[in-house]
Formats: sequence, C-alpha cells, structure tokens
Amino acid sequence: METGGETKVHALLQEFVSDSIPDYLLEGSHYIISNGGVQKLSLKKREGFWDVESNIQGDDFQVYSPELTLDLNQGKISYYCNCPDSFSGVCRHVGATALKLLSSMDSGDKDEPVRPKSEWRQSFRTFFASEPEPEAGRHYYVFRMHPEKGRMQVAFYRARQNKSGLSTVQNEVTLEQIIRNPDWADTSPLLPEVALQIGQYIDYQGHRVEVPEGLLNWLFRAIRKEYYLFWRDSDQPCRIETKTMRLMLKPKLGDDGLSFDVMLGREGKPPFSILDEEVYFYGQLPLWVCWNKGFYPVQTGLNPSLIQELAENPPLIPQSEIAEFLDRVWTRLPASDLYDQEAFLEHMKPIFVPAEYSPKLFLDEEGSLLTLQIQNIYTTEHGEISLPGPNPDLQTGSYQVDTSSFLIRRDQEAEQQLTHKLQEMHFQPRNNAIWFLEPEEAIAFLLDAYPKLVEEYRVYGEKNLARYKVRLTQPVITAKLESKEEDKWFNLDLNVEYDDQSVPIEKIWKAWTQGKRYVQLKDGSYTSLPESWLEKLSHKLKVLGYDPNKPPRKEFKQFEAPVLDKLLEDLPEAVTDPFWDNLRTKIHSFKEIKPLAVPNGLQATLRPYQAQGLSYLNFLREYGFGGILADEMGLGKTIQTLAFIQHLVNKGINAPNLIVVPTSVLPNWEREAEKFVPGLKCLIIYGTRREAMFKQIEGSHLVITTYALLRRDLEELQKHEFNAIILDEAQNIKNPNTITARSVRKLASKLRICLSGTPIENNLFELWSLFEFLMPGFLGSQHSFQRGIVKPIKDGDEETLEFLRSRVKPFILRRTKSQVAKDLPPKVENVFHCALADEQMELYSALAKKLKEQVLQTVDEKGMAKSQMSILDALLKLRQICCHPRLLKLDMPGVSTNLPSGKFDAFKDMVTDIIEEGHKVLVFSQFVQMLHI
Repeated sequence: METGGETKVHALLQEFVSDSIPDYLLEGSHYIISNGGVQKLSLKKREGFWDVESNIQGDDFQVYSPELTLDLNQGKISYYCNCPDSFSGVCRHVGATALKLLSSMDSGDKDEPVRPKSEWRQSFRTFFASEPEPEAGRHYYVFRMHPEKGRMQVAFYRARQNKSGLSTVQNEVTLEQIIRNPDWADTSPLLPEVALQIGQYIDYQGHRVEVPEGLLNWLFRAIRKEYYLFWRDSDQPCRIETKTMRLMLKPKLGDDGLSFDVMLGREGKPPFSILDEEVYFYGQLPLWVCWNKGFYPVQTGLNPSLIQELAENPPLIPQSEIAEFLDRVWTRLPASDLYDQEAFLEHMKPIFVPAEYSPKLFLDEEGSLLTLQIQNIYTTEHGEISLPGPNPDLQTGSYQVDTSSFLIRRDQEAEQQLTHKLQEMHFQPRNNAIWFLEPEEAIAFLLDAYPKLVEEYRVYGEKNLARYKVRLTQPVITAKLESKEEDKWFNLDLNVEYDDQSVPIEKIWKAWTQGKRYVQLKDGSYTSLPESWLEKLSHKLKVLGYDPNKPPRKEFKQFEAPVLDKLLEDLPEAVTDPFWDNLRTKIHSFKEIKPLAVPNGLQATLRPYQAQGLSYLNFLREYGFGGILADEMGLGKTIQTLAFIQHLVNKGINAPNLIVVPTSVLPNWEREAEKFVPGLKCLIIYGTRREAMFKQIEGSHLVITTYALLRRDLEELQKHEFNAIILDEAQNIKNPNTITARSVRKLASKLRICLSGTPIENNLFELWSLFEFLMPGFLGSQHSFQRGIVKPIKDGDEETLEFLRSRVKPFILRRTKSQVAKDLPPKVENVFHCALADEQMELYSALAKKLKEQVLQTVDEKGMAKSQMSILDALLKLRQICCHPRLLKLDMPGVSTNLPSGKFDAFKDMVTDIIEEGHKVLVFSQFVQMLHI
C-alpha cells in the first residue's frame, strides 16, 4: 500500500476514534486491548476500501465479530458488530478494533493480520463457544435449552471448574434451590432474578421448567450474556443471536388450489423453507425462531399468530376462492413479507377482470356539516362493482358472481387522485368512504369546486340539500335606462337575475367590495357573484358613483352618458329608450349629428370642417354637455364660436354670452366680431370705465373680457346668468387651484365651452381642471382622479388610459391642419390686432406729443418739402414703440424703454401655441433688432 494511502487511513481512523466513540466507550475499548481481548485482526484491501475484521472475547465469554469498512474516496467509516450494544450505535468492540488497527500501523506491522501474543489457554478460548476462562473451584451455572413445538423448556445445572480447565457437571438444581440459596448470587448475580421471574408462572420445584411465552424475550436477552448455554442434553453449545432472520411467505399454486411455504432467511443467505428444517416459533413481539441450535429474533410485519398457524397447519385455498383470498388477504400483506410478489401476481394475471374506476359521490347534510359519501365503483363486464374505499394502499378487489370469484386490479392512482382532490377542496375524512366539510367551507365548495367535481365524477344529492341550497345557474345582468329629457337626467336600474330571484346591483357590489364570493338570495339559497363581470366593470361603476357604504344611486347626469354607454355595451339585454339611442348614436359618430345651415347674419363662408364644428357646438347645447373645441391654431376656432352665437340669437336665445380671452387677443376678438357678426351687440369690458359697462351686459349678445379682469370683476359678473361661457386659450385655467380657475367655476351659465389648441400641456390634471369647469364632477373629485386615473396611467395601466380616452372623447373635437388640408385654401392670411401694454401706451402718448411739436417746428422753419425726413423719422420711432419700446433709442431724461410690449406678448403666446402643436414657424420683421429681443 502506498504511503499516501496509509496516511489517509491513519488520519481517518484517528478522526473516527476522536469524533465517533464516546469517552465512556473508548475507556472500554482500551480495557479490551489491555486485557488481550482482541483475538484476531484481519485486513483486506480493495480499490478505494479497507475491510477490517476482528474477533473479540468479551467479559461475558461471548465471542463478538466487529467489522470496519474504510471508504478512502468518501473519507467515511462504516461499522458492524453482533453485540447487543450495537443496536443503539457504535460499541466498545468496534472502538477496540479501530484502536488495534491504529496501533499495528504505528508499530509498522501493516500488511499481515495482527494476532496478539498469549498463552495457549488464551489462544484456545474461542474453541469453547460458551465457556469462560476457567477459575479452579468456582461454581458456574449452565442452562440447557429444550425447544419443542409450542413450548420452550429450560433446565438448570450447577457446575464446577477444576484446575485443568475441564468442566464437570455436578448436579441439577431447581428454581427453589436457586431462590433459597442467596449465596449463589455471588457467582451469578442475575440467577435469582431469572428464577423469580420464571417461578411466578410455574411450579418451581423441578429442575426443568417451561418458560411462559410472555417471558421468553426477557429471558433470551438476560441469559445470553451471563451463562453457558447448551443444546438439550448434549455437549453442543447453543446460541442466542442478535442478528434477525427475515420471514416471508411464498405462494405455491397447484391443481387443487393455493398453498404457502414459510421462508426464513439471514442477511446474505438465500431463504429456506421451514418445511425442510426443524424450526420452532416462540413469543409474540418480538417473535423468536429456533433453528440450527440457535435462537433468532424474527423481522416480519405479519401477525405472530398467523405465522404459528401457517407453520403448524398450512391452509389450502380452493381455486374458486383464490381471487377473494388475493384481494382480502394477500395484497393487503406488507410487500416486504411476500416472497417474489411481482412474479406471483403476474402468474395470477388471467384471473383479473378488466375494470374502469367510476365512483359515485353522494352529498348530504348532517347537522351543520356537509357530508360526502363515496361509493367506490368499478365498472366491469358484470356491471358496477362496489369495493371498499377508496384506499390507495389496496391493490386489488374481489367480487362474486354466483359461486365464482373474480379479481379487479384497483386503479390506485385514480383512487388517490380522488382523495387528494377532496383534500384540496378542504374535505376532512371520517373514514375512507365518508368525508365532511365545516359550514364555512361548504358554501364555497358548492359554488366554486362542485361544478368542477361534477365534470369528473358522478355526484348526486345537491338538489336535496336544505341548509346548503345553492343556485349554480349563470346570472343575467339586467339594465333598464329611462331618459328624463326635460331634466337632463337618466334613471338607471341595474339588477342581477338568478332564475326567478332578482338582486339589486348595490347588494352585489357591496358583497364584492367586501371580498365575498357569494351572496344569499331571498329564498335562502346561496349563489356566486358574477366576478368576471364585476372585475370588468368595477372601474365604470366606481366612476358612476356606486359606493357600497352609501344608498344606491339611480339617477345620472347626461354628461355621464359615455360611461353609461360603456357600461351598457357589456349588457346586451339592456332596455333603453329612443332618446338614449339617439344620443348614443351621436356620441359614437359625430357624422350622425344633424348639420346646421350657415346662420343668417354671419358675414363669412364656413369651410366644411368649420360647419361641422358649428353643429358640434349646437349638439353640446342640445344635450346639456360642455365641451372643448380643440382645433389647431389657424383653423378658425373664433369664427366657429361667433357663428354658433349668431345661431343662438337667430333661435331667439338672447341671453348674453360671456367670452373670456387673454388680454393679447382681445382686440382680435373685437375686430372679428365686428367683421363676421356685425348684427350682434358686442360689449368689450376693458379699461378703467368698466363700472358703467356692467349695466349693459343684459342687453348684449356678446360680452368679452380678459382673464386678468375676470378676477377683479368676479363679484359683478356673478350677478348675471349667461347663456354660455366660452374660454379662449382655456389652458389659462390648467391649474385648478389658481384664482382664475376658481373664479370661472363660480360663474353661472347654461352652457360652457373651452377653446384651446393645446388642452393638455404637461399633465392630466390640466384636463381635469378644464372638465371641472365644463361639467363639474365629470371626472370625479381631484383626489379620486389622482388615485383612480392619474396614478394607474402613470404606472402603465393601458385599460385605465383607454377608459379615460373613451370618457372624454365625445366632449373634445380636435382637427389638425393635416386632417382638413383639402378644405383649406392655398394661403390664409390672418391679421391679429394687439393692444399696447399700459406702460407702453403711456410712452407712446408722451413721445407722440413731443415728436409732434418737433415736426411742426421743423415745418415752420424749413417748409413742408424740406421736412420729409423729420416726419418719417418721427413715424419710425412711433412704429418702433408699437413693436417694442426696446427698439427705440431716446434722449429723454427720466424715460426708460425697458417696458413690456403688447404685440411681443401676443406674438410669444401665438408662437408657443404653434410649437406646442408640433408645427414650425418662420418669423419676419422689418426690424432686425426685433428678432434679437
């Protein structure tokens, strides 16, 4: 052996001794070695393994044979010993073997078996299997074992050793003698205990006594270590072994029927039939077998009484009863106790009948419990056969037809699948055939799991249940919508129908929001909630204001029509009226909106898309909606609005219409109104003389003011109810918390319209602010809009985004230049008039006065012909002030040109809108310096 291998073995042994052998056992191991107890140490080397065996003479004069196997690859040591102490783990004999091998390696004696040096008496001690080392003149006690069929007798003898070491049996002794001579215990402390135990059951006056069956196990283990044992009256030693024997049954099939052999086997040895040997069985648990002058504990799962019966009176199973026997007995025996089971069953295959597993399940009520009883049915050529169970542990089942028996190979997997399925459904077994559910689980099972169970198995009894009556029919959601045209309201009645039972939607909604999955109907039955429908429409119900903690909502405003439409489109059975049907058609397609003729008094020709816009604004008015005209800049939102107001006046609606605009476009609105609707009374509320203007509001068709003045004049404007309030550049109220936004929401009107080419610039709250002005509550509260709309969309919820689009779509009309290009002329020129800023106007007036004086003085001095340059220079300076005061270079003490410009502010607003709409801008100016400001 290589030095590296020896080093590894040495280290492995040292680790084993230090880590695996307790100190108190290690002390015993050293004691064995010091007293020459290791009689033989042999070593066999295999590739990667060392096998070590030894014989050790114990203090009880028994010879033990510990074994060690060293696995050099895994670095592990496995061990075995036939001593009783090894039942609980490592013993002192194993430890002594390991220590002896270490010692032999340290001494250099590595390749030869190790034999200790001793006297010849020590060497021949093992010759006497049960004899201790003789001690002259000392008494010893001998047990002679007399096994017989059905009983075990023991005889007691007292012997003395002479100096030559030869044993001389002196005389028989009785239990009474043993008990009456306590000094005998000096040489055998356990002897009186043995005598007393046996004497409890028998007449102990004789020297040969029958040991009670219940005492055999104790006796065998007690005397095995302490006494010499002999076989009957011979000089042949008798053994009580610790190694078990395996017992198995071997079937034998003959012409007259089925019989059995009882087989016994030891580890590593082929089993043998007890019919060929002298064998006796004793005891119960454990069972002992007497064979070949030895007593062995028996390892078996069979009942000892059955073993005794089979050994003494082997039964014969008639051919006609083999199927029943295999089912009721053979296949229920532990497989480890059956000899060559698979081959035997294969041999029995012809007697099996083809069968299909088709159980019946019966539901019933037992107090508050829901019970389920299983009829374990197999369908065969003879019909339906009911077998015990289900029991996945049983392999077969038998049945009789007339006088013949038949065997079924049970579908263990299918039976196990059924029991697992019931466990998954929270059923608890009372036994294999009867299961039950607690009340809190019963309804959930019937509504959720029962339909699935019916798909796989035959289930009966559901209709007879009283306490747990359920309805499994699919619910029908009904809706009835009535329009109150004159009041601009809808009345919606939603119900869920379960056959003849109707449940209001608010009850269903409340149960669902509380996490329930079923609801109890008026007749006491239970039914499932329409979860898929509720999940699909929950968002719409929330938007419509369904609240489980508030009284049910029945009435809805007309501006909620898009959400109602989305709700009803999933309810094909909904009942509606003509007004709703007409409104729904127009919401879905603006092409269905009746076009309006160009109103008389409008001094302009409307392009097709502008005429459509006019009709759209009238559609909003007719149905009480607010809306946004969101055409791109340059497509004529102003003229469409003026045409709409002219149409209202023509219809006799003469109440004033308020238009709120940015200051920069106020002049343009004034000029456009004078140009296109000269017949309308237009009131411009602007400047310092506004107080007198407020009295003219009621007599005007058009009232135009600015956002800045609206905040100041709110109190006066609130005194009037306008026919329409129209916000130009409505993004001015994109922040809902500004004074301007709050102010316009306080004004009263029948119709509200926003004009904006960019209704959303930065975030969705701008849209909420516009609609909160147009139709208060349309998008819910600011908090609910943030929680239910903004956050989900920000998190990528496409469904919520689509919902918002569909909700606002009917109330936003947007056309781009590319969409209406065919309706546009080759070139469009629009002139926008801008008012000078206040400080700019003051500078203009002051300079105009000064320049006028200078020009007149020049004309007086030089004449008109020679004053042309002075006149042109004065006009240039005034033009520069109108463009921007910063263009002007003045030599006027105390006068600054770093002032605002009305034209430049209007220009910035216009360019900003164009860029935000995604267009490009080319800017010209007669003043190069203007392009650098």
